[in-house]
Amino acid sequence: MKKLFSVLAVLFVLGTSSVFARVGIGAQFGTDVAGGFKTGNAALTFKIDTVPCIFALDLGFGDEWFAAGLSADWWIANPKIEGTLGYYYAIGVGLAVGGYQDNVNFGIGPRAVLGTNIFLLQRALEFYLQLAWQPTFYVGSGGFNPKWGCFPVGLGFRFWFDF
Repeated sequence: MKKLFSVLAVLFVLGTSSVFARVGIGAQFGTDVAGGFKTGNAALTFKIDTVPCIFALDLGFGDEWFAAGLSADWWIANPKIEGTLGYYYAIGVGLAVGGYQDNVNFGIGPRAVLGTNIFLLQRALEFYLQLAWQPTFYVGSGGFNPKWGCFPVGLGFRFWFDF
């Protein structure tokens, strides 16, 4: 009987606890600093506060090439500087598929991210600026092509909702 009561008590506590999550959805625009600002990309970013990663799904563009990618950045910390202004640093991974003329390549690489963000409207709107170092290893019809000097920079915003 004690076991049954214990199980029911645990289920009651779990049933009354909050199952709501804070979700951030936004857009990011950027370029690769090492590429001399000749290329660009646009991304959809999203985060659920119960998961430590922020995800970005992006499309890149340039002269006669295309790229699509996905990144996942695990925020190690996001301390405040003053009020709602803060900075963050993260590590992550980036995946990409892209092509130039008749060459198609797949890429993967680690990411080290440093950024600053500010929350407005009672933490419902976030603006941020970030820089990453993302050495990427490409494999495809062009052979094996490591790119060590990849420094994507992004400027974006996220709207935060409670679900």
